[in-house]
Amino acid sequence: MQDDPGFDGYDVIKEHVESWTDLSPRKLHVERLSGLSNKIFKVSVDNKDVYPRQVIYREFGEGAAICDRKRENYIIKSLANKEIAPMFYGADEKYRVEKFLKADELTKSDFKDNKVNKRKLAKLMAKLHNMNLEELDKTPLFLKILQEKSLINEFKEKAARENVYSPVEQKFLKEINQLVSKEEIEYLKKIAPKDEKAVVFSHNDLHAGNVLKVPGSEHLLLIDFEYSDYNYRGYDLANLFNETMFEYDTATHPHYAFYEEEFPTSEELLEFIKYYLFFKKFKAGEVDDDIVFNDDKYRDIYLKNHHDIEEFNKEAEELLEETKLCQLFSHYFWCLWAVIQSHNADMNFDYMHYAYKRYELYQERKIRFADGTDSKASSKSTEDTSAP
Repeated sequence: MQDDPGFDGYDVIKEHVESWTDLSPRKLHVERLSGLSNKIFKVSVDNKDVYPRQVIYREFGEGAAICDRKRENYIIKSLANKEIAPMFYGADEKYRVEKFLKADELTKSDFKDNKVNKRKLAKLMAKLHNMNLEELDKTPLFLKILQEKSLINEFKEKAARENVYSPVEQKFLKEINQLVSKEEIEYLKKIAPKDEKAVVFSHNDLHAGNVLKVPGSEHLLLIDFEYSDYNYRGYDLANLFNETMFEYDTATHPHYAFYEEEFPTSEELLEFIKYYLFFKKFKAGEVDDDIVFNDDKYRDIYLKNHHDIEEFNKEAEELLEETKLCQLFSHYFWCLWAVIQSHNADMNFDYMHYAYKRYELYQERKIRFADGTDSKASSKSTEDTSAP
């Protein structure tokens, strides 16, 4: 087995993968994969007669108070049964052993420049959001964060450790602390969507890197469900497009890059939302997916023949506004999350720098939400971050 001081999952894998029970560690190869909050390893066996030959061992990181691992395991089983997620072999609150798929992550360019991939992902999101997970509380995750304050309290506890932060980081924290004031929390509760149909089962960490392209098929799968729960449907949409502005694992400090120009226009957002709503309304067998993916006219022709297209377009516009609102929620969550993750010795990533970038985007988006100037809904300037 290749030496890796961060890997100690051999016994766990042997416990859950029956065909590996008698394998010697010397027969295994361990490769550390990237991950911002978890340690992730691909473990392979040399013996061609053993199946599976490769698994993923995921060791969960600290600083995830809102993550209920038992619930996460229930979620993954449910989604695997619907072919939305890969299967996994075993898990507890500290680790998970998953099926390794020799699949590629959907890259940002795959998503941005390929209309078929966009429409396939819109369909996958619609399928996810149509799930009914009966064991879960239907209260939106973001509202629970504001009401129960588990993430907020963890943020406050981490932020209070002033001795670990540099003067610049302390300056960042002083500003970020505004997000957990009573006034800010009440403001967010007030503007949150009130319509019941806005609440669906959601991924809550949706970006291209959490989408797999299954080789030999046209199928897409979702991975990484540690934050999944019921939430506002616009949150998944907002998070997906917020993440188009970021590139992670860059070589130089702060080990991420930000590209504002990558965020889509309102027209591009609306087009994706229309395909998402189309697949939510018309299930498998009602429409020809291949034609929908490839024919730009098919969707609207089908709507004219089978639905009130004006009503459909009105609903799409409403969801566009909800998505723009939820951009605010996405920046809020990942800002607090990044502070909690800061000074993690296992990760070569400037979480505090990232937290402050998310804070700037939150403030800019908040101003745009208040005055209606949200045609692009991303930050042109971060000089004025005052609350409206």
